[in-house]
Amino acid sequence: MKFKTAFPLMISIFLLTGCWGAQNIDHLVYVDSIGVDYKDDHFIVYVQLFSFTGLAKVETGGTQEKTSVAVGKATGETFNIATDKLYTSIQRRVSWGHAKSIVFTKRALKKAVLQDVLDVLNRYNEIRHTIWVYATDEPLKKLFETTPFLHTTPYYSLLSNPEEIFKQSSFIRPIRLNLFIADINEASKTARLPYLNITTRNWEENNKEKSMLNLKGICFVDHYELQKCIDRSKLLGIRWLEKKISRTPIYVKKGNKVVASINVLNPNSKISYQIKGNTPVFNIEVSGSGSVLELREKLTETQLIRLAQKAVEDEIRSLYKLGIKYDIDILNLSEVMYRKNSEDWKKFSENGKIPLTDENLKKIKVEISIDTSGKEKLR
Repeated sequence: MKFKTAFPLMISIFLLTGCWGAQNIDHLVYVDSIGVDYKDDHFIVYVQLFSFTGLAKVETGGTQEKTSVAVGKATGETFNIATDKLYTSIQRRVSWGHAKSIVFTKRALKKAVLQDVLDVLNRYNEIRHTIWVYATDEPLKKLFETTPFLHTTPYYSLLSNPEEIFKQSSFIRPIRLNLFIADINEASKTARLPYLNITTRNWEENNKEKSMLNLKGICFVDHYELQKCIDRSKLLGIRWLEKKISRTPIYVKKGNKVVASINVLNPNSKISYQIKGNTPVFNIEVSGSGSVLELREKLTETQLIRLAQKAVEDEIRSLYKLGIKYDIDILNLSEVMYRKNSEDWKKFSENGKIPLTDENLKKIKVEISIDTSGKEKLR
């Protein structure tokens, strides 16, 4: 009986594979971000590496340690050749499974480069299709060496975790790789890539200027080709047409003077179109409610709402005119027509886009309500 009982147990022990082939986390190096540059018909690939050791200590309530970051660089005729060259000197096994972002330089945003990179990423099963995608004009080595303040791990940086920042201050939406691929393959749509730079204007650490990553603006990509990168100061109207905007401010002006600040929560937008004569005419509706954070001049609620609504309308019209200037469908009006009536889109589009003039955008209707004005009540 004892042998009969013990025999199945012995067999089960031998059948268990356990973790004998597993690697300890401190025996691997982890790629956190990938950078792609292109020059003289060659790919220049950068990788940002970091250690999980410091992160684990913070997550378990341990003391914060100074974070170290390593940056690798290799050049090759193709993206894959360049990444393979990194292995010869890295001296540890590389894990790509925790990569959180990929950054393209502006000169790498061209069809041949994007197609090569995306082909490799589609075939290589370690890298997830949900990594974040960015564009930049900064040297990638310098960009990857720019870490958060207070020795915070890059795991919590703008490159790796942009969603929390977007929830608090909704303006330039981060985009994941799978959605970016869908957008650039859509004939009617202009893809938007967050555009990063490095700034030393805002922060100091230990009485020294601290370089920090900054959302400079948006790069617009159409059919795998970069159209233009535009600074955020010129793109204020884009937030009113984005989906799932949590919280965004309006700085209300009279003339050139700011007289109030309103935080608008969860604004909604709707774009429709009509055919007038032989011209498509688009109409935009925006609605939202907010709270007054600052009131620098005595205004009634009616006056404040009127000024706020005008500010939103002006931002959208200014953005539309900017798109006409640079021949970019910034508002993605072509996609609106394509979704609503593909036959109309085929009739009016040229190379997938509706040729836009001042005549194509008519009515912009904005409805803003004030839910709260704080302790001081509006009249």
